[in-house]
Amino acid sequence: MATRHRIGILHTESSRNLGGQELRILLEMEMLTSRGYDSVLAAREGSAILDEAEHRSLPSCSLPLRSEFDPASIVRIARTIRSHKIDIVNAHGSKDAWNAAIVARALGRKVVRSRHIGNPIRRNPLSRLIYGPLCDRVMVTSRAIARGMVERGVDPRRIESIPTGVDIAKFSNAAASGELRRSLGLAAHTPLVGMVSILRGDKGPQFFVRAALRLITQGCMATFVIVGDGDMRDRLTGMASSAPPQRIHFTGYRRDIPQLLKEFDVSVVPSKSTEGIPQALLQAFAAGVPVVAADVGGVNEAAINNLTARCFPVGDEVALAGAIDELLANPSSARTLADRAFDLVARHYSLPVMLDRIDALYRSVLGAPAPGAVASAPSRDAIPPS
Repeated sequence: MATRHRIGILHTESSRNLGGQELRILLEMEMLTSRGYDSVLAAREGSAILDEAEHRSLPSCSLPLRSEFDPASIVRIARTIRSHKIDIVNAHGSKDAWNAAIVARALGRKVVRSRHIGNPIRRNPLSRLIYGPLCDRVMVTSRAIARGMVERGVDPRRIESIPTGVDIAKFSNAAASGELRRSLGLAAHTPLVGMVSILRGDKGPQFFVRAALRLITQGCMATFVIVGDGDMRDRLTGMASSAPPQRIHFTGYRRDIPQLLKEFDVSVVPSKSTEGIPQALLQAFAAGVPVVAADVGGVNEAAINNLTARCFPVGDEVALAGAIDELLANPSSARTLADRAFDLVARHYSLPVMLDRIDALYRSVLGAPAPGAVASAPSRDAIPPS
């Protein structure tokens, strides 16, 4: 380390999807370059994150990842660590973590095990190994995930909670062009309620569709939009087929999220289970959009009922529909929530805050702590009910 100026990071990922977890990896790779890091991605063959890395011209290589101990993947990881002068391996998934950690330890490299989801880890010797001796630190994306890991026996001193940061200017300064309404054939004054997410069960898109159907039946004049793609799309479109034509729309994956958010009157985060603080939530805050969100671990660290969002019990589409209707009917109250939420995200969840904390973590792992104080995420008590 003493003779090298730049730090090499290898990110490994076994997921085939392209959701918040994968986008965070790519964001970190891009943004830490200017801070003295050279990052490489090693991901499963044919995965969406590999395609996106190529689109962004980020260094990457493919892995078979057929199992937790895959000789071909191990060989490629070892070759990548040596050829790219990797100092730290950051493993993000299960299969890739086992392959990468074994190689990294054998080559004397440091290991960070990232955990983006709230599913409980197993209570067995293998989990204690991968979150213990086989890694130097555990990086999670919400305090709720951290609490769950401690309950399963992970040493809290090894865990660092670093939520994904948001480029505030990118979302706050985006122009509301009206393109979304025009493409859907809607009048400019039509209320628009949206959800931005990978379409996966734990994200709760089924609750959004059910709430939309309920509101439409009750005479609500809003149009409902789901932005994103995933395994549940066919099921969701089937559910939505009972709605009147052109009332529930699926846009698929989009790159113009800041502009789309600016057109929403309400943004919904209906997560089903504990997770990291969702990027879709913080992005809506940064765009100044009033939010309705599930009161569940991770989400409720930033979406605080009647302070920064309207919250509803997990899976309760009746309460979800009521919260959406209440914000549409009371634009002044909705604006107050959005203003508080913007202040929260600007102070505690900006992109520079995230990068400062990741930089400090990596340098600490290497025995070279970064100078200066690092901002931490707020507690509920830190947010005044103005």
